[in-house]
Amino acid sequence: MEKLKVGVVGAGGISEAHLPRLSQRSDAVELIGVADINVEAAQRIAEKYGLARVESDYQALLPHVDAILVCVPTHLHAAIAIAALEAGKAVFCEKPLARTEDEANAMLRAAQNSEGVLQVGFVRRFDDEWLAWREAVQQSKIGRPIVWRDVAASAGPAALWFGLDEQGGGPFLDGCIHNFDFALHTFGAAEWVFCHGRTFRDEAAGYTAVDTGTATVHFASGDEMLLAWSWGLPAGCSGARVFEMLGPQGTLTWPNTPAKDDQRVFVVNSGDDHKEEIHFPVDALGAGFARQMDEFIEVAQKRATPRAGGEEGKAALQLALAVLQSARSGEVVRL
Repeated sequence: MEKLKVGVVGAGGISEAHLPRLSQRSDAVELIGVADINVEAAQRIAEKYGLARVESDYQALLPHVDAILVCVPTHLHAAIAIAALEAGKAVFCEKPLARTEDEANAMLRAAQNSEGVLQVGFVRRFDDEWLAWREAVQQSKIGRPIVWRDVAASAGPAALWFGLDEQGGGPFLDGCIHNFDFALHTFGAAEWVFCHGRTFRDEAAGYTAVDTGTATVHFASGDEMLLAWSWGLPAGCSGARVFEMLGPQGTLTWPNTPAKDDQRVFVVNSGDDHKEEIHFPVDALGAGFARQMDEFIEVAQKRATPRAGGEEGKAALQLALAVLQSARSGEVVRL
């Protein structure tokens, strides 16, 4: 079989989560080129990974590739993905799928009417750490329903677009989208959301997204997810990190202990003498990025179906948009 000719649109940081993995798959992939309006950034990526073509316009890259990676700011996803799909290309689109539901619908229509295929970058579906706790939940090791608590606070990404409501949408869109997808994957359909949100960052500097808040998502299964996130702190400042699952029969927790034999653990605690360590690799996420690209190669070659396609991307986006709607309105939003 001929090698898959792959191009990358966007020379920012996320492209370097994928290019090292693709460059290791020379058995199946030929890396063709990179497109970015910042030609200097594209040139740096091209030199680093041996890409022959450097373009300022992604349209110039499309005739030379079988597949593209969309690694640009969220509000630009739809136009690029649709153009590639209409040209019959396989598309790997970074998360979130799009900035608006209308954009997501247009992407799904393009995929349905195309010989190409659409995969969304939900890397946690390939992450042995998250897959291990999902299995523990599904095995009812701490009972059901589950309360998943995730607390994080920092200055957030440096690039301004993450903090612009109309472009990146802030942490409850760009950051928590992994939580939304994985919760839907694990718990099933969501029933309602409520979020109290605010903007800490200086709006005079251009920040318009909800950057700080607390959101509750309630699922039809009875499970809940609590997200207390902020990207609104000063640079160099961060809050406490909490990531745990509570159930009627115990907890899943992550102790701050050194890795042993390239393994880390989380602990199932169901009573005084009932503790179980669940092991996962130290670099579970890095390995997940590699497996995600392995799958995309298979998907682009029409030999596999993506575990996270357009429909999954849209479902997670709808949940994120409901959280943002609640944050703006101060009301419960039902799905």
